[in-house]
Amino acid sequence: MLLDTPRGMDDLLPREVALKRRIEEVIREVFKLYGYLEVETPTVEYYELFALKSGEEIRERMFDFVDKGGRRVVLRPEVTASIARLVASKLKAAAPPLRLGYIADCYRYDEPQWGRRRRFWQGGFELIGSKDPLADAEILEVSYEVFNRIGLRDHYFKVGHVGILREILRSYHVDEKIQDRVLTLLDRKMTVEAFNLMKENGVDGDGIRAIEDLMKLEGTDLRKISMDASNILSPWKSACRDLEDLCEIVDLAREGGVESRIVISLGLARGLEYYTGFIFEQSVPDLRIALNGGGRYDNLIELFGGKPTPAVGCAVGITRIMQYILEKRAGEAPTPSRPKILLTGIADVSRKYVVRVAKVLRKMGFGIEVEVLSRRLPSAIEYALKSGMRFMIIVGGREEAEEKISVRDLELRRQVELSLSDREKIVEALSGVERV
Repeated sequence: MLLDTPRGMDDLLPREVALKRRIEEVIREVFKLYGYLEVETPTVEYYELFALKSGEEIRERMFDFVDKGGRRVVLRPEVTASIARLVASKLKAAAPPLRLGYIADCYRYDEPQWGRRRRFWQGGFELIGSKDPLADAEILEVSYEVFNRIGLRDHYFKVGHVGILREILRSYHVDEKIQDRVLTLLDRKMTVEAFNLMKENGVDGDGIRAIEDLMKLEGTDLRKISMDASNILSPWKSACRDLEDLCEIVDLAREGGVESRIVISLGLARGLEYYTGFIFEQSVPDLRIALNGGGRYDNLIELFGGKPTPAVGCAVGITRIMQYILEKRAGEAPTPSRPKILLTGIADVSRKYVVRVAKVLRKMGFGIEVEVLSRRLPSAIEYALKSGMRFMIIVGGREEAEEKISVRDLELRRQVELSLSDREKIVEALSGVERV
C-alpha cells in the first residue's frame, strides 16, 4: 500500500509533466494575449464557500474535513468560487473590468474513470464586472485560441442560456433552490425526474411543453433555432431577451474569429448552481465529455458579500486534455527537455575539475548532465546516444593539467580539443545546442 497513490490521485512522469507544462504555457500565452492577470488561491478553503452555490454534485463529492482548530474545510473542488471570494474581499476596490486567470489543482471524490480523477488541474479565465455580450464572446474567443494553440483544431462548442429556463420557471414562482435542482437533474440527463419536480412546484402543461420543445432544439443553424425558439417563448418576454442575448454572443464570437463549429443547445444545463445566463461546453468529436466549460455567474460575488458584480468565465480541463492527447494523439505530445551535452571524466581527472568545467559551461548557458556512475568511456557514449544527446565533453588528467576540454560531436563523429578559457570556440563547437 505504501507504494500506491490514493485512488484517483496520479503521479505524473516526465513525459506527462512535459505535456502539462506545454498546456499551461499555452494558457499563459492566451492570458497575455487578452490581458488576464494570473492569481493563486489556497488549495484549502472553508466548506461554506463551496456548499453555498457550487451545486449538488460538487457538494456530494468534496474532500471535506475538520482541521485542528475545529473548522470545517475542503480541498477546493473548483476555482470560480474562490475567485468570487477574492473579488468580494481583497479586490473589492479594484476598478472593473477585472480579467483574472489561474492554473490550479482541484479535488473531487469522483469514481475514477476516463476524464474523472480525484485530483485534476484546471486553467481558468474570469472576466468580472461586465454584463456586455462582448465579455461572454471573449470567453469563447480565449477558449478557441487555447484549443487551437494546443493543436486541438477539430474542437467544437455547445452553447446555451440557463436564463431562458430560469425565466420560464420563475414565471410559475418556482423557488431558486428548486430551479437549481431542476437544472442539476437536466445536467445529469435525469429528465423524467426534472419534469416531475417542475410539475410538483406548479409548472403547468404549457410550461412543461415549452421546456420540452426547447430541449429538442439543437443544431448549428442559429437563425432557424432562434426563430423556432422565439415562437415557443412568445409568452415569456424575458426569456426572449435571453435568447436574443445568446444569439448576439454567438454572432460576436464569430466576428471575433471563432471559426469552429458552434452547436446551439437550448436544453443545455451545467452542474454548477451559480450560472445565471450564457453557458457553454467545448470538446472534440470523438469524446462524450467536455474538455472545457463555463458561463455567466452574475450573482455569486454579491452572494459572498461583495457588490452586485456581473461575471463570466471558463475552466479549461488540463488533466482531461492531457489524457486525451496521450491516448488519442500520442505523437503530438512533447518529449521531456533534457541536456544535449554529457560531461564525463576519465582516467585520473579530479572531481573538482569535472565540477569546475560543468560550472563554466552552465554559466555560458549550456545545459550539462554530469556522468556520476563512473562509466567507462564506451558505456558513457552509449548512454549519451540512447538519451538523445548531441555532444560529450570529455576531461581526463591531461586536460586538467592543460586547462582544456575535449568536445566530441556524436552526430558527426569528430572531436576537438579546446581551452576552457576560449569561450568563443566552445560556443562555436557546441553550436547545435540551444542555450538556456
